[in-house]
Amino acid sequence: MLALLAAVAFALQTPTASSAYLDPGARELVTRARARRLMVDRSVKAYDVTVRERIGVGIRALRRDRMVYRRELAVHVSWRRDTIGDIRVIGAREAIPIALRHEQIPEDLASDAPDLAFDPGNDRVRYARGDSGEVRHPLAPGSEVDYRFASGDTTDITFPDGRTLRVYELKVLPRRSDYRLMSGSLWIEGEGYGVVRLLFRPARPFDMATDADSGDHVPGFIKPIRAEVRYVTIEYAQWSKRWWLPREMAMDGVATVAFAQVPIRFERFYEDYEVVGDSAPPPEPEPAPRDSARARCERLGKDVHCTCRRGRCRAFTVEIPSDSVALMASAELPPRLILGETDSMVTEGELRELGQRLGALPQAPWSFRVPHPSWGLLRYNRIEGLSLGGRVRAELGRLSVRATGRFGLANVEPDAELAINRETGTARYRLAGYYRMAAADPSTRPLSVGNSLASFFLGRDDGEYFRASGIELTAAPAATLTQNLEIRVYAERQRTVSKVTDFSVPHAFDRDHRFRPNIIAQAADQVGLAATVRGSRRLGNDAATLGAELSLDGGTGSFSFGRAALALRATAPLPPGMAIGLEAAGGTSAGRVPVQSRWFLGGPATLRGYAGGTLSGEAFWRARAELANAFPAFRVALFTDVGRAGPRDRLSLAGPLWSAGLGVSAFDGLIRIDCSRALRAPVGWRIDFYADGIL
Repeated sequence: MLALLAAVAFALQTPTASSAYLDPGARELVTRARARRLMVDRSVKAYDVTVRERIGVGIRALRRDRMVYRRELAVHVSWRRDTIGDIRVIGAREAIPIALRHEQIPEDLASDAPDLAFDPGNDRVRYARGDSGEVRHPLAPGSEVDYRFASGDTTDITFPDGRTLRVYELKVLPRRSDYRLMSGSLWIEGEGYGVVRLLFRPARPFDMATDADSGDHVPGFIKPIRAEVRYVTIEYAQWSKRWWLPREMAMDGVATVAFAQVPIRFERFYEDYEVVGDSAPPPEPEPAPRDSARARCERLGKDVHCTCRRGRCRAFTVEIPSDSVALMASAELPPRLILGETDSMVTEGELRELGQRLGALPQAPWSFRVPHPSWGLLRYNRIEGLSLGGRVRAELGRLSVRATGRFGLANVEPDAELAINRETGTARYRLAGYYRMAAADPSTRPLSVGNSLASFFLGRDDGEYFRASGIELTAAPAATLTQNLEIRVYAERQRTVSKVTDFSVPHAFDRDHRFRPNIIAQAADQVGLAATVRGSRRLGNDAATLGAELSLDGGTGSFSFGRAALALRATAPLPPGMAIGLEAAGGTSAGRVPVQSRWFLGGPATLRGYAGGTLSGEAFWRARAELANAFPAFRVALFTDVGRAGPRDRLSLAGPLWSAGLGVSAFDGLIRIDCSRALRAPVGWRIDFYADGIL
């Protein structure tokens, strides 16, 4: 009896082919398209094609976005089903703008070039390197255990010779939230049932904590590490009126490492196919153990490059001309890809159509998954001392629930937050209840790693803090989109907190070295709205960058007030081999502003040379200028800061605080160390290290 009940329960939980189809039309499309793949696509014996590819990798920061890496390739691929293929490089260049000013030949060109070839009969759709960069093909045999299918729209496409084909949309819905499955649509033509277009995104983001074996070796303070794909699109073209083969492929996504976002985009173009096929497909080879397949492939010779996946290997010889100058200047190379800018390879109409289709993609399925908890959330400040914390997340498919807890060893007080997150293809929403220590000026990031290190090792905490408890709703663009808007609606109780500890490394050697007092926040029950709008633009590959940020917020309750601030930033190269950076900001307020909502100046983010909170008031203005060498990997900069804050009706340009100093930065200002001198009372020297400098 128990065995019978177990069998029944298993049958109820196991997906069946009949449950995979939401309508008869979807079943017919899958049946016919799958049969075509087995008979026609796998009959390709060989093909020759010219492939052009371009990749762009950036990093998003508060002051300005940066290009981290860029590569363009052009190769001629000769793919052979049963023998060694050949790849001839006809153009190649790469750039690392945050480290080098010149372009070069890619170092891993010989090993990367074979990835541009594809197997027409592969049961996986590859969109990036590695096993995490592929999903199971929805037309692979037995895919019903992974996907459900539904009929979609119908349209017509017209060929240059006037021929017309009816195209049917097949919607693909993953059965579970798995990064190795897709959520998307295939467009299938109605004569031969070949795939004309494929548009998808993975069913969920890749999370190193749960999806990679090395996740346990990653320090907690740089987690989470996630990769989220906004879209993968593949356009197919018909060759010899028989084979539908890739014509264009593009991927847009973002990797998140702790607080940093790394946008990634690549585009690949296939041209001038020559295809040779059999009258019948080859038999499906038996998969061999990975080690034996790779060993057999590598025995073919040292000049043969092997690409092995799931026990099968493809072998290629790679020919790279010795004339590196000609390779980098080749007319076959695609235009350089600058993130955030469009060019002639992608038309405005294509972008609009892509955006509309992305919004119509199937939503992620409901599921339940609890990844490993994230421990090791550490920070240090004069209120909490050492604060230890952890985070637990439950993934529900279309929603996620995140619980975060902390405990300060000095103030012996917990922080707690429970948040519900909802992400769509265009936006992120977050509803949270919290009891936490908050920063009076979050834009200066006083709760970040940088200020924690300065607090512990230098005995200097530039933050101003208060206790907040309440609920909030935030909205921002999807992680894969430019972060140009943030909105927060909140209702919270605000209370003061006091300095509890003076312990730091300098204090251990000098008992008179103490942290400064914290502000005395005013008790308040507030309902408010805050919004930040930002934008930046890079004017060409090595030219100037312009950026602006507008912040608006206001509240009512114990205090009724409104605030507005605008910051403008610019960088530009100067001859010979120099660069300049400029920043100006100003803000004001209206109504009765509580202490914790005033403007604060002091510290590396606002006024170097002075301690955080040296100046505060209802209005402020500030400016900074820097002159440095133009070599991005390592810069030495001369700088000066000036600013003033005070009552809004008496603020003037006269008598501001002023500082000057010398700084060094690495990787285009991502890492920065400054030695500054306050030139007006309170005078003194400061050393600051932080991230995201202007130069």
